[in-house]
Amino acid sequence: MEEWMDVYDVSGKKTGKTVLRGSSLQEGEYVLCTHVILRNSDGRFLIQQRSAIKATRPGVWDITAGAVDAGENSLDGALREAQEEIGLQLSREKMQFLFRDQRKHTFHDVYYICMPFTLEQCKMQESEVQALRLADKETFFALLQSMTYRSDNYKNRLISFLREI
Repeated sequence: MEEWMDVYDVSGKKTGKTVLRGSSLQEGEYVLCTHVILRNSDGRFLIQQRSAIKATRPGVWDITAGAVDAGENSLDGALREAQEEIGLQLSREKMQFLFRDQRKHTFHDVYYICMPFTLEQCKMQESEVQALRLADKETFFALLQSMTYRSDNYKNRLISFLREI
């Protein structure tokens, strides 16, 4: 299935152009991804192991994340990704936008939500996720620190926010 994405300029505005996911972008062009930090009522964070068949970072433990489809905004993309990857319907009203991180050709919009759920309520999309786990705050911080594919700005801002909650 082809995935089309909107192209954004350096200020985060849509250019009107769309590209197939994975296409090369010109200087000053960006696509948008979304990340969801999901915490349950017991204070544990949902982490997921990427499927072994994924082209990028197979088998790596990560957070719920994915590309924002053309025509979507980042919140809609975050809600859709959570539904697709882990089978949870998240509350639009409870989603808290934390920040936007800019990497080469990609914006990453990061959201946080705390809600009651159990692992038994999750339904993994096998093409994306091969395992789920609930992690305490220290384990989650250690996972974040090990993510060499996330910027220091991303990790520091997220850890700073999570220390305050």
